[in-house]
Amino acid sequence: MPTPKAPTPEALGEMIITDVLERWPNTADVFQNHAMACVGCAVAPFYTINDAALVYRLPVDDFLAELLAVIQTTRVPNYE
Repeated sequence: MPTPKAPTPEALGEMIITDVLERWPNTADVFQNHAMACVGCAVAPFYTINDAALVYRLPVDDFLAELLAVIQTTRVPNYE
């Protein structure tokens, strides 16, 4: 199965949290590993990934790298 094209770190940082979670559900583990309440949070549809890293005082580059590592290994089902 093909892997979806991962966004650049800059583009990922500007993405809305819920969009990331919907597109790559396995990224929820990264949020949970940092004890972040983003999964299911009422403001997740309005905050970017960069916003979340800042709110939780995480190094943005490291957080983006963790998310990208998960995104790059996510498989997309082949429905053909």
